[in-house]
Amino acid sequence: MPETADWENGLREVGNVRLARIPLHLLDHHPGNVRADYALTDAFCKSLAAEQQVAVHVVPIPDNQPRGEGEEGYRFWVTKGNRRLAAARCEQLPDLLCLIDLGKAGDRAGQFIDMVVENDDEFRRGLTAFEQAQALFAAHAAGASRTRIRKLTGRTREEVAGAITAGRLSEQTRQAAQQMNHAWTLEDLALLAEFDGDEDALAEIHQRVGWGHKVRYAVEYIRTERAEATERARVRAELEQAGIRVSDDIPSGALTLTRLADVVDGFDPGTHTECEGHGVFLRSRGTATPLAYCASPERHGYAPPETPSASGACAVSAAPAKANELERKLVIEGNRAWKASATVRQEWVAGLLARATAPKPVLAWVARQLMEMPTPLRDKLTGARHTTLWAKLVGNIDAASTAAVRPGRLPLLALAPIAVAYEHQMTVPDSARYIWRHDRTGAVSRADARAYLSLLVELGYQPTPIEQAIIDGLPYRGDAPAEELEPEQAPDAGEPPHEPGAEETSTPVPQDADAGADPGTDPDAGDGGSYSAAA
Repeated sequence: MPETADWENGLREVGNVRLARIPLHLLDHHPGNVRADYALTDAFCKSLAAEQQVAVHVVPIPDNQPRGEGEEGYRFWVTKGNRRLAAARCEQLPDLLCLIDLGKAGDRAGQFIDMVVENDDEFRRGLTAFEQAQALFAAHAAGASRTRIRKLTGRTREEVAGAITAGRLSEQTRQAAQQMNHAWTLEDLALLAEFDGDEDALAEIHQRVGWGHKVRYAVEYIRTERAEATERARVRAELEQAGIRVSDDIPSGALTLTRLADVVDGFDPGTHTECEGHGVFLRSRGTATPLAYCASPERHGYAPPETPSASGACAVSAAPAKANELERKLVIEGNRAWKASATVRQEWVAGLLARATAPKPVLAWVARQLMEMPTPLRDKLTGARHTTLWAKLVGNIDAASTAAVRPGRLPLLALAPIAVAYEHQMTVPDSARYIWRHDRTGAVSRADARAYLSLLVELGYQPTPIEQAIIDGLPYRGDAPAEELEPEQAPDAGEPPHEPGAEETSTPVPQDADAGADPGTDPDAGDGGSYSAAA
């Protein structure tokens, strides 16, 4: 007989409990079970079916207990684990691992107390997203395959991949995230992997989360901003390699070649590359579209007006210059926010169109759209099926496969080409970037964009600040809260609010053709088209 180890001498056996696998047909919910909603999810049921990690606590049913019809065969009541019993019945499992507590068999009061202790948040605390990520990553590192983790936890492939990614985050990034006032999910944490250890990006995410932004939008905004910077650096290097002078702004007194062609008869921009004043300006922010200029326009028979030299005149011109710079900054931020919002929104729309059942408002909205046939539908509805967005938002479904679709999903199929038409017109055409602005006309009017975005919000979408401005019929003033805006950016307190239903008109930005820095008054100048040495 093997010798008893020291640690075994300290074990205490409990004679009134027993572990056994009990067939499901012998188990019943406790008659005093207070849980009204078992909140069964597909993930929970699949996890239990793959492997039962926690035993169910049961007590024998008293012999003198009255039995109703169909209850004659039950032999045990479940005191802890009624949700697991409901899931096992849903999955039609043959049995459950049970801890038979004979000591509580006659203690009805103790049985009810067990229900409280089992489910009260004072006694139980679920793992945070950080803890879940670390545990699942540790399981994977210890040899568990992603398939095994998926089956045992009931999570999808994407959720498991995101959890493992989040589990790899450095301690520095985890601490930075924990300092943010945000209810983190595994999906949100996985998004931080791209910026692991990047203090600047984490600080911006922290700021935007503090403003109430979703992590997904904050991440996409930073991606857009950095993609612009990368493209600007590439374009600048290409221009400098070609021997072209590049500046961050147009020099004082210079004129763009487009402007020179307007004011000088016979001027050909294609012949200007040999001029000693030839150069391009590439702004340090915004899109990477350079504009060619001439620093010495007087050589072509056009002299710009002299720049005022008096100190008083300079003081007078300082305010418009600052206002113009703020407007330019707002346009850059707005264009970036509009692009980032589209990526986040389209991911949500793809999820909406993939649902098994359409939300109630969908069918009525689709019918109204088809009756009114607004501009986005007149322009793109018939071609929606042939756009690149179709596969991204709708998938591979085609007309032939609709015969097998359940009736509850049909309104979503009707919505699909309409949503694709809106998304295409709100993101693809060059003029789509003007939709959020009051001073330009975009491929979709703000009124039509408002109708579409309002439906998404009604269906559960959380709009970004620039989308909310369109819904509210107000000018976009940036992503920061109003209290953090500069005084020049804040809305005029005396200006009456714009009514969402009011007709909107486009008011062009005034342009001073003779401005010393051309084009100095158009904050969106240089954001479209492409540059070549002959431009």
